[in-house]
Amino acid sequence: MQGEPSVVDDGPYRRLYFGPAYIQSEMSVDDPIALQLAYTRRMMAALLWLPRPKHIVIAGLGGGSLTKFCHHHLPRTRITSLEIDARVIALAHEFQVPADAPRSRIVHADACEWFANTDERFDLVLLDGYSETGIASGFGRPELYADVRARLRPDGLLVANILVTTEALRRYKQVIAEAFDGRVIVQRVVPDGNTVIFAFKALATPPDWIALGAAAKKLESRLGLDFPAYARAMRRAYERTPAEAEALAARDEALNLL
Repeated sequence: MQGEPSVVDDGPYRRLYFGPAYIQSEMSVDDPIALQLAYTRRMMAALLWLPRPKHIVIAGLGGGSLTKFCHHHLPRTRITSLEIDARVIALAHEFQVPADAPRSRIVHADACEWFANTDERFDLVLLDGYSETGIASGFGRPELYADVRARLRPDGLLVANILVTTEALRRYKQVIAEAFDGRVIVQRVVPDGNTVIFAFKALATPPDWIALGAAAKKLESRLGLDFPAYARAMRRAYERTPAEAEALAARDEALNLL
């Protein structure tokens, strides 16, 4: 069992902790919808590819940052948030997470088991499950990503937030890439140290970067995030050779960024 979840409010910000030191989520009291952590903003780059998803599944509720952002900005999207820890669910009201309604619900479940057994279909999956000891148990299993891919709609997308050691990160990249036939784009989030992996059920070769750039400007205007920068970063990552990617990873390791 992970550390006891607790809420700490210092006035401007409210944070969810697992144990005494591990910050799991952060919310601005004045702007509870805003995504405070850089990796959560980068995960929403998924909207470049799926600007109006019908159904999003979020694995890992935490303080509800991704759930609230999607619920607020995507009013026609159905949102399912999976959380294994009932104590975290009990604290959702502290972070102004929307109550269950016809298009938004919180499900008390182990994400790996839920994906293995569900009959539902979805367009976008956001994996962001962590405990006091690190990434959620089971999130490194090939079976999880096979189950997710099987239930994604044809143009569906998985986005995984990975915060692990350098060697473990290589394994996660390999497992996810194999499950999605190599259709992945890997993004480093500096200085957080997070890696966000975008895995596509289908991906044009090459992607239409001009169309994505135009979509980025519209999304920036609508949602207030720097989607043009996200699009440029994704293009650089997509066009980078494996050798270049390995060299950059080695550089980041040397700088203690991974």
